[in-house]
Amino acid sequence: MTGFGLAERGWSERGATVRVELRSVNARFLEIKIRQPFDAAVEHALRKRVEARLGRGRVDLSVRVEGSVGSEGDPLQALGVEPARVEEALAALSILADQAYRASFQVSHPTSLELLRFLTSRGASPASSAPERGAPDFLEALVDEALDKLAAMREQEGASLASVLGGFFDELEAQRDALEQALVGEDERLLAGLVERTEALLARVDAGTVERERLVAELAILVQRGDVSEELARITSHLEQARGVLAAQAEVGQGKTLDFIAQELLREVTTIGSKITSHQGSATVIAAKRTIERLREQVQNVE
Repeated sequence: MTGFGLAERGWSERGATVRVELRSVNARFLEIKIRQPFDAAVEHALRKRVEARLGRGRVDLSVRVEGSVGSEGDPLQALGVEPARVEEALAALSILADQAYRASFQVSHPTSLELLRFLTSRGASPASSAPERGAPDFLEALVDEALDKLAAMREQEGASLASVLGGFFDELEAQRDALEQALVGEDERLLAGLVERTEALLARVDAGTVERERLVAELAILVQRGDVSEELARITSHLEQARGVLAAQAEVGQGKTLDFIAQELLREVTTIGSKITSHQGSATVIAAKRTIERLREQVQNVE
């Protein structure tokens, strides 16, 4: 499910603000991507915290420290630029200008803004790329707050999704009833067709070589194989199970259960389609398959 959660709190020790953003989009499995300025141990703890709350989806967790100007109050360090690098860049520019003058080239001097853009675009300095020395004590509580907001948004989407899934179940129940009506007299039609083809075949061979009783028994077996009452009963059972999952208390794993039920529904409908002979029944099978495919698409959004 999609969702968004934002939480922020002032970090008085650093004169900064810690901002936590959580975003999630639909995915079959749980995929977590974390961007944070602290060490690997902090990232591991945050990952475990997200895994404990979410079961599926592609989740982006971003932790930023905003407003801090570094431990020495240097604005350049806040931008990821060490003063030593500025001195190195100025020295390099001086050498370049001297060499250009000797070669009779004119080189314009960069403005301060151009120099700053160059320094920040060359990647963070070793000091700025190093992890923060320590995360604030309230970081995990801040992540929990963002998770609560994300979960609330996902619950709202889940309520709407439950209504959509219930509509699909209603459609499938109606299509199951339509199949049952279309199959009234199916055994008689199937038997009549088999008898007609058998008589045509017997007319081309020596009828005396065929045992009449054995032929009737084989025809009865073929008619029995064409019976779909078991498939219809299983469809009813699967729909009852699906409604039970939808009505149960929300928990991780329900999406996979519904996905499995949808696969079983498709298998039963496909089996019915291979057995029936009526045009009305075939049309209903096609409609039911479309409904199941739409159902499976939406089930991917359920944890």
